[in-house]
Amino acid sequence: MNTPIQHDTPTLTTALEKAAKHICTARSGLCPHAVFQHPCPSDCTLDTIAWECWMRFFLDQANHSRPQGNTS
Repeated sequence: MNTPIQHDTPTLTTALEKAAKHICTARSGLCPHAVFQHPCPSDCTLDTIAWECWMRFFLDQANHSRPQGNTS
């Protein structure tokens, strides 16, 4: 069954947040920079929350996998 599922933005954001929290827990609280050497979206401080970095990592991955328009 390859029917695309349509969701609204708040539902997708909530799903992404939950997935990021699960991944963060599975990686013992390490951020994507520590796991994959992925660049941090901002300066890390004591207030930085690792799952938020995972959300940014997944969003960056999604944006890089989208086909870009023909530039020629």
